[in-house]
Amino acid sequence: MLKNIVSIEEFRVNLADLIGRVMYGKDRIIIKKYNKDAAILLNMEDYERLIDPTKRFTKDEWNKKFAVIDKIRERIPEYDQELLEQELGEAVREVRAEKKKDYEQNA
Repeated sequence: MLKNIVSIEEFRVNLADLIGRVMYGKDRIIIKKYNKDAAILLNMEDYERLIDPTKRFTKDEWNKKFAVIDKIRERIPEYDQELLEQELGEAVREVRAEKKKDYEQNA
């Protein structure tokens, strides 16, 4: 079994070999610096799956997940955005006023 953890020095010396292992062997290589995990070398397919969530699921799985989200969204009542912002603003002002009052009393 090949070691999948290398020091940064080993990484520098064996870069071409490590890239080959990642590309063709589908390995993932953890690179340590000062004995701490610092980075990981992984193939493009794995990277793209991390970056693009649509590549993590089949089309059917993706649609099923969003069907659930759509059902949840249907249950949430729609609010007037301006009214919501006004109410949130008022709540923030009340909290700030209370904190200011507490600060002044304790100062």
